[in-house]
Amino acid sequence: MKPYWLRAGMAKGAFILAKRASRNQSWSDRAIRRLLGRVLEFNFDLDEMVLADQGYDPDELDRYQRGEIPDC
Repeated sequence: MKPYWLRAGMAKGAFILAKRASRNQSWSDRAIRRLLGRVLEFNFDLDEMVLADQGYDPDELDRYQRGEIPDC
């Protein structure tokens, strides 16, 4: 994991870029908007635990993918 100061700096830089891209007034604003669009591609449907298959047996994984909620 990256050190906190580096992650904080990266977050500040990302905020500055997002603020700049939201203006969409100059060619640099539009270029930053395209850059952020390519960098910030997320797949919210997949969890890391499911992707890495950590701790799931095949039946449990099938139930999770079907959206069945286990009884806790």
